[in-house]
Amino acid sequence: MFASPAWLGWSLAALFVVLAVYSLWLALTSGTRCADGVTGDRSSGLAHAVMSVGMAVMFAPWGSAVPALVWNTVFVAMAAWFAAALFRAAPGEPRWRSAATHHVLGAVAMLAMVSAMSGAPAAGGDHAGHAGHSAASGGFLLPVLLTGLVVYFAADFGLSGWRAVRGGPGGRASGAARAVMGAGMAAMLVPML
Repeated sequence: MFASPAWLGWSLAALFVVLAVYSLWLALTSGTRCADGVTGDRSSGLAHAVMSVGMAVMFAPWGSAVPALVWNTVFVAMAAWFAAALFRAAPGEPRWRSAATHHVLGAVAMLAMVSAMSGAPAAGGDHAGHAGHSAASGGFLLPVLLTGLVVYFAADFGLSGWRAVRGGPGGRASGAARAVMGAGMAAMLVPML
């Protein structure tokens, strides 16, 4: 269970609102293609903004007030959009190492979180909804999927943080933003195991 005092939930929600604004700014000011050649910078920035808003709502103490159907629709559409981008990519493009793959995995992780949150209402600033659905109740496949997502986002946090420190491709701010998202995703998925 991801239990936290209300002040921590609001602080994390504010952090993800800032990340959403930054991602939206990137979406509006960036070029047309990511360096991977598969995903558009604008669609990638918009996806980060939407996921950041979703994370902000989930961290807020009243996060379960948004109907699960709204989030399910948004994240299923996002997963479909980026899956289609993977299949439209030209032969020889790094499909499985692309931003599109990252966004498909992010959308799947957000769908898992929304599913867990809709199971039980959160109260008092904690994520009781996350505790309501553990991976143990989902058979064998769900724990394997969730473990894989936790490992992926924890690794993404580490690699993106390293890029932010080094100032590599994408710049320090973009690396830091992706590291924050990776850390938040992993932190929200761990209680579901």
